[in-house]
This record gives sequence, C-alpha cells and structure tokens, in this order.
Amino acid sequence: MSSTRPFRFGAKATRASSGAEWRDLARAAEDLGYASFQIDDHFGNQLATVPAIMAAAAATSTVLVGPHVAGVDFRNPVLFAKEAATIDLLSDGRFLLGIGAGWAQDDYAISGIEQADASTRIERLGEAVRIMRGLWGEGPFSFEGQHYRVAETDAKPKPVSPIPVLIGGGGRKILSLAAQEADIVGINPKIVARSINPRSMRTAAADAVDEKIAWVREAAGDRFDEIELQLQIFRTAVTDSPDEIIGQLAGAFGLPPEVVATAPFFQIGSVEQITENLIAMRERWGISYIVFQNDGTQPMAPVVAKLAGT
Repeated sequence: MSSTRPFRFGAKATRASSGAEWRDLARAAEDLGYASFQIDDHFGNQLATVPAIMAAAAATSTVLVGPHVAGVDFRNPVLFAKEAATIDLLSDGRFLLGIGAGWAQDDYAISGIEQADASTRIERLGEAVRIMRGLWGEGPFSFEGQHYRVAETDAKPKPVSPIPVLIGGGGRKILSLAAQEADIVGINPKIVARSINPRSMRTAAADAVDEKIAWVREAAGDRFDEIELQLQIFRTAVTDSPDEIIGQLAGAFGLPPEVVATAPFFQIGSVEQITENLIAMRERWGISYIVFQNDGTQPMAPVVAKLAGT
C-alpha cells in the first residue's frame, strides 16, 4: 500500500541573486539528502522556471529537478515536452514534471492570458499531460482534442527513461484527474476565488485532507497503490515554543489555532515533534513524499537524515 512507501523529501527555491547562489542552493539540497529540487512557475519575483531548472541540473548529479508546478496555460505542451525531454537527456534522466491547471490571478493578469473556469483548465491539463507523454513515447504521435491539436511527429529528443508526472490539487475534480493520470499526486488546499485566502486555507485542515485522500482513492481505483502521495509544507519553523507562530498563522489565515496546529501543511515545533508529525502523516494518509519551502531546507536536514529511505 502507499502507506508502506519509504519517505523521500523535496526542496524548493525560487530566487537567487547570482548563478553561484542558485547553484549553491541546488547543491545544498543534494548534499543534505533531498530527492528533488524544484521551483515554482509564476511571473512574480522569481527566476524563470526552465533556465533555472537546467542550471540546477548542471550544478548537481543525483537530485531530481523540475517545476513545482508548471502552469499549463503558460506552457505549450509540445514546446514544454521538448524542453523537458532535453533537460532529462542533459541531466542523465533527472527531470521530474510537476504540472498544474494554473490558479493565480496575478499570473494571468501579468501575462495577458485569459483565465478560464476551473473545469476548462483541468480538462486542458489532462490533454496536455497525454500530449507530453505521447511525444516522449516511441514512434509517431498525433493528437486532436478539445483544447489542443498536434500534427503527427516523432518528437526528439526522447527522455532517458519515463519522466515521472506530479499533479497536485485540492479540489475533487483535479485530484480525480491526478489519480487517473499522475505518478505522484500532490495533496493541497483547495484554491478558492483563485487566490490563497482564509477560505482556501480552511481546506488545509486535517479532516479536509481525509476527504481529499478519499477522492484520490475512489478515482484511482486499482492503481491507487501505484501512486506516490505528496504534500508540500507551506511554513516550517523549528521552535520549542510553537504557540506564538501558530497564533500568527491562525490570525493571518482566519483559522482557529487548533486547526493550524494539526494541519499537515504547517510544521511548527521541535525537530523531534516534526519528525513524529511526518510519521503520523504517513500512517494516517499514506503521504510519504514531503516537500519543504526554502525556509525549511536547512532546518529540516536532521529530519531528512533520519527519515529518508525508511
């Protein structure tokens, strides 16, 4: 079952003031035992996703690299499939595709791209994943769907090996798609009103995660045990006095402190307590792939050293 999968950990970063700093971030993640090093895909104050991924790949030798996650509306699937396969080839098979339906209003406003309703974006995501996998496969491929058309082509280069696909989400429709199409399913809060707000963060509660896992299990059917379940931690703080930080987060998101304290997306406490929390998370939900933001990469190194591979 998914609950028996060994732990693995991912590190995220988005910004650097120089190439040396970015390379150091990637190498630090690798040296500390993280399985992946990934970057968000937004138009705000961050590095451009594709060149940053390649720079991280060139600076490392074992860690997986990729977006977490690429917005499908900003990535033509034919072009992105070629870029992904190229990075995979040049990194000796270390590309990890995280891809999503797009959510942030600011990204659409900045890029001048219309933000369709969630159902349309999710349908588009499903088609894009099928196109990318088809282009990575052997022999000619063509596609005609509701949102994309691809003329027959035998795309090159091919990936070194099948590229793992991560799709994450917080609503039933996208989690059902992920359960049917992805190798890795990321469990997230549901984005309400196309932004991170108190209504969105209320779906970060532990009982809401129970519901999300049930949706994945139902949609996956017989392939559920083949899926790796993943969760990214939005805020990590190592402290022996967690109440103040929990109170600040509760105030910021309009949540009761007890919800923040038990929501898996916030890990506030001692290294020992966070270690116990992650073990309990795997026992309750089968989540074994944990991703930390940049603020957690160094502080969580003792947790990674203890749990990775176990």
